Amino acid sequence: ILVHNMFDKDEETDPSWEEDIRLDFEEECSQYGKISSVVVMSKEAGGKIYATFDGDDGAMSCAKNLAGRWFDKRQLRVEFVDSIPS
Repeated sequence: ILVHNMFDKDEETDPSWEEDIRLDFEEECSQYGKISSVVVMSKEAGGKIYATFDGDDGAMSCAKNLAGRWFDKRQLRVEFVDSIPS
């Protein structure tokens, strides 16, 4: 899945912010299924995080629960993608 609006790279000041966001995302989303990988697109605009799950059910459940949710004054948008950047 690809989650949009998880962060604003221009507002992040902590040197380890990318890792913090990845860990928070993994903690929140692991309740929906086993996560295979998470990629924080820290250099791009749009606050994008890619995640893959071991099964489709976990990805679908995570997407359903995150889509439309508000996070730090930003509404999350989720889409399904065939692959993630490495």
